[in-house]
Amino acid sequence: MGSLRFQWQVTLFILPALLLYGVFFLVPFGRTLYFSLHQWNGFSDAKFVGLANYVRLLSDELYLAGVGRILIWAALAVLLKVGFALILANILRQPIPGYRFFTTAFFIPVVISSAAISLLFTLLYDNEAGLVNVVLRAVGLGALATTWLANSDTALYALIAVPIWHTIGYFFIILLAAIQNVPRDYYEVARIEGADSWQVFRFVTVPSVWPTLQVCIILAITSAFKSFDYVFVMTRGGPGTATQVPATYMYDTIFVGLEFGYGTAIATSIFLLGLSATLMVRWLTVGRA
Repeated sequence: MGSLRFQWQVTLFILPALLLYGVFFLVPFGRTLYFSLHQWNGFSDAKFVGLANYVRLLSDELYLAGVGRILIWAALAVLLKVGFALILANILRQPIPGYRFFTTAFFIPVVISSAAISLLFTLLYDNEAGLVNVVLRAVGLGALATTWLANSDTALYALIAVPIWHTIGYFFIILLAAIQNVPRDYYEVARIEGADSWQVFRFVTVPSVWPTLQVCIILAITSAFKSFDYVFVMTRGGPGTATQVPATYMYDTIFVGLEFGYGTAIATSIFLLGLSATLMVRWLTVGRA
């Protein structure tokens, strides 16, 4: 009797969360999936077309090019964002002079909105007055100065650098907490055995925080697949389509082209791509540390 009562109490506690999850995720997702199977302009009656929108995606060069860009984005996010966050967290795993300052400084950008950060970097990348080009010219590297966001060769990478810088502190804090929870005895034994700093990092730190590192990798990849705000504010997919990604292509398809059915198919594909990437990372990394 007591066990049954406890189960009912637990159910009542989680019911509000389940209702919110259903209302704000399951219902919208269901409707998105429904409209992705239709041809609809948002005003007239929706016409059922089955999987035609998804078949169209497979031959849509703009969409496929955008998928290629977010794959590059995801790879750089893992290598640079998670990689540097892990290195910084390992350096600061033991309090050093200025420990609190550095920890705070690395995290401060995270609390600033992505729109504000995007506007800031748009100014920094300005060809004439932007700090990036000003510094390059000041140190004698003026030949490297360019219109970073208007040059199709540099726009994508200049854009990707912004969210990497913006959110590296988020992953830094997560990994720092994980590293600080590693028992000190592990490090002491490694030192007694004669391990150098790299060996301690490779064979003690990384395996000890591997589950947390997996989560960070998945978060970095999925955030790359959902990227919209930085692109929308800084380049709107330009120059031309050099920085167009599926999320901004979806926006243009729905709100500019009024192809709601095809746009929701793109939205569904973003979800499926993110899910597939998550499952692949889990499969590749489980037990690999």
